[in-house]
Amino acid sequence: MNTNLTRLGALSAIAAGAFLLSPACGAPADGPALAGSATPVYNERTGRLEELRSDSNLDGKIDAIAHMDGVKLKYIEVDRDFDGRFDRFEYYIEAPGTPAAAQSPDGRSVLDHAEEANGGDERLTRWEFYVNGVVTRVEEDTTLDGKVDKWEIFEGGLLRRLELDLEGVGRPTRRLIYGPNGEVERVEADPDGDGRFEAVSPAGKGGGG
Repeated sequence: MNTNLTRLGALSAIAAGAFLLSPACGAPADGPALAGSATPVYNERTGRLEELRSDSNLDGKIDAIAHMDGVKLKYIEVDRDFDGRFDRFEYYIEAPGTPAAAQSPDGRSVLDHAEEANGGDERLTRWEFYVNGVVTRVEEDTTLDGKVDKWEIFEGGLLRRLELDLEGVGRPTRRLIYGPNGEVERVEADPDGDGRFEAVSPAGKGGGG
């Protein structure tokens, strides 16, 4: 899974701190920094919390914005490489079985899906899908040609299958099956495109499927 998720979990924690704020009607549009990490932004008319803005590397530029509906976390924009362009977007939903009136970012809003732009422009190249806040599937365009060529399947948050399009044909041609310990158990290939994968011998692992 993307190593940036560790840092992004901290950003979610920043948003979770919003429930500590008690904005009243008429609160200023920009409040003091939250715990030295984020600055809350309120609606000028209603006083309702709308954003938490963060400058994580203290370079004077905002590199993460948590969009809020009061204490409810809606989505987060992140500039991971600090180039002035948001390149990761996380979208949150109400946790199943939690009444809307009781919802808050501290465990009651869960990550539903995320998107990333990993090329030189704003085109999305990676898509992550979650159930109850746990990653289940990831699709990625690693060659930046507009076509997905990498698929990751997770079970219980653990990577169980990695599928790759090594020939640019728009479908998986090689896949790696992972065991519960995170190690590759076997490698399979679908050389003729019939959807049936066959085990690849160790001598053939370097081939293109």
